[in-house]
Amino acid sequence: MVAPLSAVTRERLRRFMRILRMAAVIGAGVGAVYGGAIAGPGARSLLASLLVSVPIGVIHALLMASSVAAIEFFLLTRASMRWLDALPFAALLVLKTLVYGAIAGAVLAGQPGERLLGVVTVYSARTWLIAVCLSLVPIAVVVMMFQAAGLVGYRTFMALLLGKYRRPFAERRFFLFVDVVGSTAIAERLGALEAHRFLAAVFSAVAEPVELCRGEIYQYVGDEIVVTWVEADGVADARALRCLFAMRAALAADANRFVQRFAVQPELRAALHLGEVIAGEVGQVRRAIVFHGDVMNTTGRLEQATREVGCFFIASAEALASLAPPPDIRTRDLGALALRGRVEPIHAFCVEQAVASQGLATAADEFKMGP
Repeated sequence: MVAPLSAVTRERLRRFMRILRMAAVIGAGVGAVYGGAIAGPGARSLLASLLVSVPIGVIHALLMASSVAAIEFFLLTRASMRWLDALPFAALLVLKTLVYGAIAGAVLAGQPGERLLGVVTVYSARTWLIAVCLSLVPIAVVVMMFQAAGLVGYRTFMALLLGKYRRPFAERRFFLFVDVVGSTAIAERLGALEAHRFLAAVFSAVAEPVELCRGEIYQYVGDEIVVTWVEADGVADARALRCLFAMRAALAADANRFVQRFAVQPELRAALHLGEVIAGEVGQVRRAIVFHGDVMNTTGRLEQATREVGCFFIASAEALASLAPPPDIRTRDLGALALRGRVEPIHAFCVEQAVASQGLATAADEFKMGP
């Protein structure tokens, strides 16, 4: 029986297909420009040229893009390739550009599109070298885009690229503040360096369930992860509510590795809230998408309240009213909580799984099948 694809793999496949679609459009455009430039006079000559150059451009672009995207999404993400993370950005840029340039050169030299259409051309070494050198420029740009997307997150990068938040606007969002339990004591025992590695391992382990729930990791703040959804995305299948349980299940599935490496099994506590924020880009030297609004402060205060009320997951009444908790999740009314820094108390609930052990075991099995 073939194991189902993990959430991260499915997301990578979606991105892979999006890149192929973009590459096909770009290849068609480049082919059209080239075909128009070499066409003889007359509409018939132009049409004949385009019927050859456009398919060739699409074929070449798809081959180059699929090779580069496959390396980025499926090869370099393997644990065996993590040594590349230690390289300086400039060295990594040069290395990737040369490798991807070689791929482009191989495609151009092999002329797969020309061979398929029966119009193979014999190029001189000088012409071929010029074509490869020219291809290195867009390839270097693509590499830098991949690196930037890895730093800020794919969705955030696309939002920045498309200018979605260039002008600030109000939108309703879920915010899930997730804290690693006992991180201060763990840091004292492990030391600063090992504590960093511990948190990095935790953040890496919960990346899969966050993707599974279609959440956006807004930021890491010390030992805390802030995950967010626009309201419609968080409501679908109660993703915003299920996300924490999925994160805990992923850590439970990886518990043995954490115990062997750090002598501790990580635990999480969290708070969920929904409200209106102002979303927009800020910064001059470094651009970033930020969210401003009381919902951020309130969620942080709710997360702190988990220590006081003895509940590892608190959700505001407003968040639950929008979500409508599914049958496998139960809530316990905590009443109106007085939060530090807030004049008005906020109505909140303790959130638990109806059959916690069984639910976590099932989810843990699913995450074991991930990459």
